Amino acid sequence: MNFYGPPKFRLAFAIALAAICVTACIHVEHPPASWGNITPAMRSEDCASLAGTYSNHGERSDGLAVLLATWLYPRKAPTRGIDKDLIEAETVTLELAGTILTVTMNGPRDAFHQWSFDKSKHQFACLDGRLRISQGGDKSGQNVAAVGSDAIDLYRTQSDLIVNSHGSEVGIALMIPMGDSHSVWARFAIQARSAFD
Repeated sequence: MNFYGPPKFRLAFAIALAAICVTACIHVEHPPASWGNITPAMRSEDCASLAGTYSNHGERSDGLAVLLATWLYPRKAPTRGIDKDLIEAETVTLELAGTILTVTMNGPRDAFHQWSFDKSKHQFACLDGRLRISQGGDKSGQNVAAVGSDAIDLYRTQSDLIVNSHGSEVGIALMIPMGDSHSVWARFAIQARSAFD
């Protein structure tokens, strides 16, 4: 690229580069050492050790409260009529049967919702003992267009389900270039163990 072009081009390039630098957002957390080693003890391609029931109420690595059901609910699925139940859920159960990961949410007043992810459709994968759920990442709306990838990684320790929500996007918002990269960690207590424990 020739930076010795016409002054208008150099000015436009400098403004575009400055806009990207100013509008880029990076938020990366790491799990606290107090959470222990999250490396899976057994490297497994079937993720059977992650099956179990977990508390819906957890904590992020920065100490903020977080809800497992809201993190695992498919981002492109409608929440009308289910949003209150996601917030009030008491437990979230993960079950693996063949290529299907089923998530079941139970709450007060017999609130019950279930959804699934299909491995054959690349909605989730098992990677050396951790389970990765693909959440897409493309965003569009009024004055916003972005492409990227978001995923949720699940790890199992002796007492907790450790979750890492991470991804990145680039695009345009109100005609201004933007970039975003994030990685947030949380943990949720085990409520009931699977048959594989």
